[in-house]
Amino acid sequence: MILVVDFGSQTAHLIQRRVKEIGAESKFISPENVLLEIRKIGIKNVRGIILSGGPSSVYAKNAPTISPDIFNLDIPILGICYGLQLSAKLLGGKVISGKKEYGPAQLEISNSKSQITKNIPKKLAVWMSHGDEVIKLPEDFEVLGSSEHVPFAFVENKKKKIFGLLFHPEVEHTEFGGKIIKNFLNI
Repeated sequence: MILVVDFGSQTAHLIQRRVKEIGAESKFISPENVLLEIRKIGIKNVRGIILSGGPSSVYAKNAPTISPDIFNLDIPILGICYGLQLSAKLLGGKVISGKKEYGPAQLEISNSKSQITKNIPKKLAVWMSHGDEVIKLPEDFEVLGSSEHVPFAFVENKKKKIFGLLFHPEVEHTEFGGKIIKNFLNI
């Protein structure tokens, strides 16, 4: 079971579709119910958590959030856009309201030895849609890929199996987006 935490993204349904196309079972859940759902399903039955994008800023009043306890459950986590920004904030990184970016960008993979970048080319077109930007990574995170304007566009904490993308792998405009999601599911 892959839990897809929906932060209000217009493309959250595409995340679930990509997961199902790969052959994994998934379930949409709201941010405030993550720990409850994990307890109901059973921690051993949850193979991964995907944190969707969303329209909010992590610093906005009433911005959706999750319990930071999910990062200590030994369940692989993939944060997409808002999901990365929120993960970075909760884990001690720094997020700012940055230059808004909407549209195509070139991503350059700088670490192809990660499990999540396996069989991904060194350069690919990705779709960006964000207003906030991570400017300082949390401890034990490393950069896997960057774009011209975003140094932390693709990151991981290898030890905790936490991955973050500031781009959207679920949309067709991102080359190898399905492969990135498949690599995450294989982790």
